[in-house]
Amino acid sequence: MNFSFVPVFLSAMGKFWQNRTSSIFLRWNIILITFQFAYLFFRYRSLPPEIPLFFSEPWGKAWLAPTTALFLLPFFSLLIGLGNHVIALTIYLKWPLLSRLLVVFSLVFSVFASLSLYQVIRLAI
Repeated sequence: MNFSFVPVFLSAMGKFWQNRTSSIFLRWNIILITFQFAYLFFRYRSLPPEIPLFFSEPWGKAWLAPTTALFLLPFFSLLIGLGNHVIALTIYLKWPLLSRLLVVFSLVFSVFASLSLYQVIRLAI
Protein backbone atom coordinates (compact mmCIF):
# COMPACT_ATOMS: atom_id res chain seq x y z
CA MET A 1 0.00 0.00 0.00
CA ASN A 2 1.11 3.50 -0.75
CA PHE A 3 0.76 5.81 2.23
CA SER A 4 2.45 8.82 0.65
CA PHE A 5 -0.65 10.95 1.31
CA VAL A 6 -0.24 10.71 5.11
CA PRO A 7 2.51 13.36 5.49
CA VAL A 8 0.60 15.72 3.20
CA PHE A 9 -2.60 15.22 5.20
CA LEU A 10 -0.85 15.69 8.54
CA SER A 11 0.83 18.83 7.24
CA ALA A 12 -2.52 20.21 6.08
CA MET A 13 -4.07 19.30 9.42
CA GLY A 14 -1.35 21.20 11.26
CA LYS A 15 -1.77 24.27 9.06
CA PHE A 16 -5.53 24.13 9.43
CA TRP A 17 -5.48 24.03 13.26
CA GLN A 18 -2.73 26.64 13.48
CA ASN A 19 -5.05 28.99 11.67
CA ARG A 20 -6.46 31.28 14.37
CA THR A 21 -9.99 31.34 12.97
CA SER A 22 -10.28 27.56 12.68
CA SER A 23 -8.98 26.89 16.17
CA ILE A 24 -11.21 29.52 17.81
CA PHE A 25 -14.31 28.20 16.04
CA LEU A 26 -13.44 24.63 16.98
CA ARG A 27 -13.02 25.60 20.64
CA TRP A 28 -16.33 27.44 20.75
CA ASN A 29 -18.04 24.55 19.00
CA ILE A 30 -16.71 22.10 21.59
CA ILE A 31 -17.77 24.43 24.43
CA LEU A 32 -21.31 24.76 23.06
CA ILE A 33 -21.75 21.03 22.47
CA THR A 34 -20.47 20.32 25.98
CA PHE A 35 -22.89 22.93 27.34
CA GLN A 36 -25.77 21.26 25.49
CA PHE A 37 -25.06 17.82 26.93
CA ALA A 38 -24.37 19.17 30.43
CA TYR A 39 -27.50 21.36 30.50
CA LEU A 40 -29.65 18.52 29.23
CA PHE A 41 -28.29 16.05 31.80
CA PHE A 42 -28.70 18.64 34.56
CA ARG A 43 -32.34 19.44 33.69
CA TYR A 44 -33.47 16.03 32.45
CA ARG A 45 -35.05 14.83 35.72
CA SER A 46 -37.20 17.95 36.04
CA LEU A 47 -38.69 17.64 32.53
CA PRO A 48 -42.17 16.23 31.89
CA PRO A 49 -42.50 12.97 29.91
CA GLU A 50 -43.47 14.89 26.76
CA ILE A 51 -42.06 18.23 25.66
CA PRO A 52 -42.96 20.65 22.85
CA LEU A 53 -40.35 20.15 20.15
CA PHE A 54 -41.96 20.19 16.71
CA PHE A 55 -43.07 23.82 16.41
CA SER A 56 -43.51 23.63 12.64
CA GLU A 57 -46.50 21.31 13.10
CA PRO A 58 -50.04 22.58 13.81
CA TRP A 59 -50.62 23.45 17.45
CA GLY A 60 -51.60 20.57 19.70
CA LYS A 61 -50.49 17.00 20.19
CA ALA A 62 -48.31 17.13 17.06
CA TRP A 63 -45.91 19.50 18.88
CA LEU A 64 -45.09 16.97 21.57
CA ALA A 65 -42.20 14.53 21.59
CA PRO A 66 -40.77 12.24 24.25
CA THR A 67 -38.21 13.88 26.49
CA THR A 68 -35.46 11.68 25.08
CA ALA A 69 -35.91 13.42 21.71
CA LEU A 70 -34.09 16.42 23.18
CA PHE A 71 -30.87 14.45 22.88
CA LEU A 72 -31.19 14.88 19.10
CA LEU A 73 -30.06 18.52 19.34
CA PRO A 74 -26.64 17.94 20.94
CA PHE A 75 -26.21 14.72 18.97
CA PHE A 76 -26.72 16.49 15.64
CA SER A 77 -24.48 19.35 16.78
CA LEU A 78 -21.75 16.81 17.48
CA LEU A 79 -22.35 14.95 14.22
CA ILE A 80 -22.36 18.10 12.07
CA GLY A 81 -19.39 19.53 13.92
CA LEU A 82 -17.26 16.41 13.53
CA GLY A 83 -18.32 15.87 9.94
CA ASN A 84 -17.68 19.44 8.87
CA HIS A 85 -14.32 19.59 10.62
CA VAL A 86 -13.16 16.36 8.99
CA ILE A 87 -14.28 17.59 5.57
CA ALA A 88 -12.67 20.98 6.21
CA LEU A 89 -9.38 19.26 7.08
CA THR A 90 -9.37 17.23 3.91
CA ILE A 91 -10.13 20.15 1.56
CA TYR A 92 -8.13 22.88 3.32
CA LEU A 93 -5.19 22.97 0.89
CA LYS A 94 -7.40 23.01 -2.20
CA TRP A 95 -10.30 25.21 -1.03
CA PRO A 96 -9.39 27.18 2.12
CA LEU A 97 -12.47 29.41 1.94
CA LEU A 98 -14.85 26.45 1.73
CA SER A 99 -13.13 24.76 4.66
CA ARG A 100 -13.52 27.92 6.76
CA LEU A 101 -17.18 28.17 5.77
CA LEU A 102 -17.76 24.60 6.94
CA VAL A 103 -16.20 25.39 10.31
CA VAL A 104 -18.29 28.56 10.64
CA PHE A 105 -21.45 26.66 9.72
CA SER A 106 -20.69 24.12 12.44
CA LEU A 107 -20.45 26.87 15.02
CA VAL A 108 -23.62 28.57 13.79
CA PHE A 109 -25.50 25.27 13.96
CA SER A 110 -24.24 24.66 17.51
CA VAL A 111 -25.30 28.16 18.57
CA PHE A 112 -28.82 27.68 17.22
CA ALA A 113 -29.07 24.18 18.68
CA SER A 114 -27.94 25.49 22.08
CA LEU A 115 -30.47 28.32 22.00
CA SER A 116 -33.23 25.95 20.90
CA LEU A 117 -32.39 23.46 23.63
CA TYR A 118 -32.38 26.18 26.26
CA GLN A 119 -35.70 27.62 25.06
CA VAL A 120 -37.46 24.25 24.82
CA ILE A 121 -36.35 23.23 28.30
CA ARG A 122 -37.31 26.63 29.68
CA LEU A 123 -40.72 26.32 28.04
CA ALA A 124 -41.25 22.78 29.38
CA ILE A 125 -40.33 23.53 33.00
